[in-house]
Amino acid sequence: MQNLIDRLLAFAKQHQINVILSTTMSPNTPPAANPALNKVLINLNWPNQNQIAFQLAHELGHVLNNDAGILYGCPQASHNSIEFAASKRGIQLLIDLYFADIAVSDANSACFIHQLCIPSYLVNFTETQIRQHYETQLKQVD
Repeated sequence: MQNLIDRLLAFAKQHQINVILSTTMSPNTPPAANPALNKVLINLNWPNQNQIAFQLAHELGHVLNNDAGILYGCPQASHNSIEFAASKRGIQLLIDLYFADIAVSDANSACFIHQLCIPSYLVNFTETQIRQHYETQLKQVD
């Protein structure tokens, strides 16, 4: 998991997005993004450590989508169009990084979804994106 987080941090740095990794916040404090300032805040004290990579990708999604305002991670907002778009962008980013070195024969969408705690409302989207990731790779080989 740390390798994936490191890849996300390298991506953020490459795109001049400042990521603040905090170890001083309450476990209940959600992650946040301020796209206008190209900043993301991630709470490393989050109770479920397996959710952090998805949270980071989601918050990067807000910045990449150039969403307005300061946005806080919130499960209740999961179906809001801005939150949904950030989640989709984050999943696409995660797929590109996670599966970069994994052959199609070794790809396992269920493992990816479970390891990264992808919310159930995003499972179908995630599986479709993983298939498209490999279809794109196969077209590039042809």
